[in-house]
Amino acid sequence: MPSFTKNTSPLITIITVCLNAEAHLETTIQSVAGQTYPFIEYIIIDGVSTDGTLDLIKKHEKNITKWVSEKDSGIYDAMNKGVKMAKGESILMLNAGDFLQSNAIAQMVQNANGQIHNKIICCDWIVFFTNTTKKIYRQATFDFNQKNGICHQGTLIGRDIYRTFGNYDTTYRFVSDYEFYVRVWTKSPEVFVRTPYYLANFMYEGFTTKGIRKSNIERWRVIEHYFSWSKSWYLRLVTLGAIIVRTFKAIGS
Repeated sequence: MPSFTKNTSPLITIITVCLNAEAHLETTIQSVAGQTYPFIEYIIIDGVSTDGTLDLIKKHEKNITKWVSEKDSGIYDAMNKGVKMAKGESILMLNAGDFLQSNAIAQMVQNANGQIHNKIICCDWIVFFTNTTKKIYRQATFDFNQKNGICHQGTLIGRDIYRTFGNYDTTYRFVSDYEFYVRVWTKSPEVFVRTPYYLANFMYEGFTTKGIRKSNIERWRVIEHYFSWSKSWYLRLVTLGAIIVRTFKAIGS
């Protein structure tokens, strides 16, 4: 891994949005503090937690550039707040409970040769579960009309990407990040760059996976908006099947 100097290395912003995340936030903070890349701004956006989250934030304040605790209109509103506060040339969203390998940011910056302000740089990732040792290994792919092939916990989004394409659409409660990637990909697929290493770890019991039926319904809205049937028939069948399965499960529970 090359050495990084302040004059030539871009500032990276990592943002964690959270609400009542006492059980999992410390893992995330420690993974940011343990990054080998030296030029990181870390922002936490808390939605007025009532458990011990704020105590954890204060405990680790020396590793946090800035944090706020205030009401928001949902996870994507909080993410937009973080983007507005960020000073980095590229931004990564790391949810509470998720964590990065210690070389993650350094590897992704190196892979893009430091040219990150106008790229979306995506690493491979590992899905893990809190109540089992099971892990699922996923590789980043950019065929969004076939599947959702990246996770935002392992994605650096250049500042110029937000300037060009806008922020997260808060009319989506569960899949605004997916809609954002599709919005960019349908106009500028060349900005997506894969870093072929497993550098991000995604906790399955997150916000979207807890509301997976509703998230699939929203995903259908995104597919309808951006893709024709001929270009997305497989993705539509998979999404529709997931909606039906989850609906029957909900009826039977």
